[in-house]
Amino acid sequence: MTDSFHKRIYTISGFFYDLSAMIKSTPDIIKASRTKRVTKAFREKLFVAVINVLGCRYCSWLHTEIALSKGVNKKEITKLLSRDIGEFPEDEAVALAFAQHYSETGGRPKKDAAQRFFQYYGIEMAKDILKYIQMMYFGNLAGNTVEAFLERLKGFPVKESNFWGELIIFLLTSPYFLVILPLLTRAPSALDFF
Repeated sequence: MTDSFHKRIYTISGFFYDLSAMIKSTPDIIKASRTKRVTKAFREKLFVAVINVLGCRYCSWLHTEIALSKGVNKKEITKLLSRDIGEFPEDEAVALAFAQHYSETGGRPKKDAAQRFFQYYGIEMAKDILKYIQMMYFGNLAGNTVEAFLERLKGFPVKESNFWGELIIFLLTSPYFLVILPLLTRAPSALDFF
């Protein structure tokens, strides 16, 4: 067993619960992208804030590139990756802090934090931001689980995980992480539909 893998991964029940929630919220995610209340650059900043907490290497690779293509500068990405949101404008910093908190608490933010978040942005904007955070949270945990399965195949099983859960999640998500994701990096505009 290796001690180098310290990332949060999915249990099989957690994966299917969140997958069901993602499928149900697809219309809300599409609606959020159409309203354009959240700019593409801000969306990518939210994604990088989640990635920094959960550490999915696949998501980090893709969304760092996309963030740059959407106008997020290297200094902002570096600050997000070091969890330094103090210099971001308040209208972004509140959401970035909430994205980090959401990820740190396993998708279960404290009630008072969620209330402050919704009060600051209002219901519609907060819902849009939250859908993006949830989408990235799901993708990160799935990516980490794919990585855990690959580590297991190398002879380094991840503590507190199991072969069958990793295998099922790998089979369901690996086409995205191992085939589609590398293709998307060649055409970042393909993600504009999100």
